Amino acid sequence: MLMVGDAHPTWLWRLESNLIDAVRKLTASYVLGFTIQTMQLPSKYILDREGIKLNAYRLICYFYANKEIARRSDPESINDNIAKLEDKYFFSEISKLLIEISISLRVLDDQMKSLPQDSEIRQFYDLAMDNANRHHNCMMLDKMSLREVCNKIIHADLVEPHIQETEDGGHEIDHYNWLGWSEDIEHSGDKAIPKPDPIKWKHLTNNVRLGGKYKGKQWWHLLEIPVFVEAIDELLA
Repeated sequence: MLMVGDAHPTWLWRLESNLIDAVRKLTASYVLGFTIQTMQLPSKYILDREGIKLNAYRLICYFYANKEIARRSDPESINDNIAKLEDKYFFSEISKLLIEISISLRVLDDQMKSLPQDSEIRQFYDLAMDNANRHHNCMMLDKMSLREVCNKIIHADLVEPHIQETEDGGHEIDHYNWLGWSEDIEHSGDKAIPKPDPIKWKHLTNNVRLGGKYKGKQWWHLLEIPVFVEAIDELLA
């Protein structure tokens, strides 16, 4: 279970400039390497759109899996093997996926816009992008196009997944505590035995706070990961 600790004391991580540059270069070569593998849309896309959609699927899986891992892990323990794996890999994997997806989509957009406006591929793509932008607002508090969202992700120097604390009785330990409480009452006949307190546990929401600067001015946006993934799927369907 990802927790606030020494490794990530404030639930944020900063992508150092050298890491960003390295990932961008790697992603650019990865993206351009798909010039041969094309998909029909009804003609050919230059990029491998299935590869982009697969990365989007991986991204949403990381966020959805977090809550289940947290629900099954003892929040008081630091020795849960699955939670330790998540704590080790989550941040680096999410940062790479966000950048790769965003660069891929922006390169795709550039390629489509370089085509003649009366081209069948360009018209098909423009319609898909218009629909994605109209149906999905990826930033919770700010209206912007999918391309603008990608630009914010690429240029963000601070990424902060939102975390929430809950004690709703839904943790796996709560289940065992309630069973134990019921058995104690049944065996002792003492109905005055107090109910167990719900376990307090933390998990990520599906929102990520992005921060950066443009011309010296600080900006902040709240990215909704599920909406972002839905917009990508609609664009590349």
